[in-house]
Amino acid sequence: GDYTKKMAQETWIEVRVLVPARMQEEASLYLTDFTGRGVIIEEDNVPDGGVVIRGYFQPEEYGAWQRQELQDYLKRLGTYELYPLGLEIRQVAEEDWAEAWKAHFKPMKLTEHLVVRPPWEDYTAQAGETVITIYPGMAFGTGQHPSTRLCIIAIEDIALKNRCFEKWNILDIGCGTGILAICAAKMGAASVTAVDLDPKAVEIAGTNASINGVEDSIDIINLDASMCDGSFDLITANLTASTLINLQATIIGLMKPDGYLVASGIIDRDAKNVERIFRSDGVTLHERKSEEEWVCYVFRKGKAEK
Repeated sequence: GDYTKKMAQETWIEVRVLVPARMQEEASLYLTDFTGRGVIIEEDNVPDGGVVIRGYFQPEEYGAWQRQELQDYLKRLGTYELYPLGLEIRQVAEEDWAEAWKAHFKPMKLTEHLVVRPPWEDYTAQAGETVITIYPGMAFGTGQHPSTRLCIIAIEDIALKNRCFEKWNILDIGCGTGILAICAAKMGAASVTAVDLDPKAVEIAGTNASINGVEDSIDIINLDASMCDGSFDLITANLTASTLINLQATIIGLMKPDGYLVASGIIDRDAKNVERIFRSDGVTLHERKSEEEWVCYVFRKGKAEK
């Protein structure tokens, strides 16, 4: 399709980091944080007990400082790691990257009712299933990642339990591919706002909203969350622990009384800290979900004082 053509003209800097398998989460999180994009994890054709994690930078984002930072990171790992760590950096055309994704992104059932698929894989919906099509582009969020999955399960729970869900205002912070915003729209929400700092993500999320026929219910904006205004019944924020903590006051300020916050992108060791910082000012913990070492919190803001 056109979107594949448009994407194919670009080149990217691909960074491949070889680490021991048990450091997969740690290194994926580091690269996701550093690049601000999804990473690809490879376990085939890798030396025994290892994984290769591929991250991507646009050429103008990658210079001497970034190269140094990656080398320092591997040095830090290397001080307590006997495994032969490796770093390989090359320039790749968009289509090489797209081919890599094709091997890794298959249709997947996220919840009882929701299936996500890439545009290049056919999938026939079973009774009661809603299919969401996501073209990943270089943005984060295909539903393959536990934090994305946990958020979608949480959104679905909230939607099923709240009869007025279709009247709600929803905000998705750091929307990436737009997957969470699209899920909310597909579950019937009339008004969804999605923001991301990366103009590329905004473009990809726009493409995905149209592929799924929900472009009319989603407003996608290239904006820093701290500049958002409005008040929302549900906010989704699949970010990182440090970003969530930095945005805490902003996020709480954007929640309606009684509103929900679904927050993820958090690993076990940061979870308690995130929880402590958010549970204050009349915000309560509604639910905690986890998968592998990923944690997703659902917080709820107290009622307005009469």
